[in-house]
Amino acid sequence: TIKTIVCDWYRDEARRYFPQRLAHLAAVAKIPAPRFFLSNAQSRWGSCTVDGDIRMTWRLMKAAAHVIDYVAAHELAHLSHMDHSPKFWRRVAEIFPDYESAREELRHNDALYRIF
Repeated sequence: TIKTIVCDWYRDEARRYFPQRLAHLAAVAKIPAPRFFLSNAQSRWGSCTVDGDIRMTWRLMKAAAHVIDYVAAHELAHLSHMDHSPKFWRRVAEIFPDYESAREELRHNDALYRIF
């Protein structure tokens, strides 16, 4: 079906693009690039394991590049702080200073990105 073709395209693009952005932002954060896994999650944009692995859903490929970078920075910040404390948000800002507007854009367009 056309839906399958489109979803496969998003997945392929995400497999190529997300590791590049994570590596770039990890360099900004002055940390090694983490292991990356593509996710099919429908309720989470990304996640970070205690082992330091980062997952991001392919559905984010529907978002603008700066929104993807925000999610990547958010997950990279979890490598230092596995919570959403003030220290965590300061770390996000160190990695991606304009995170607040990207975060708001993600919230605003949430339903559009989750359509399929």
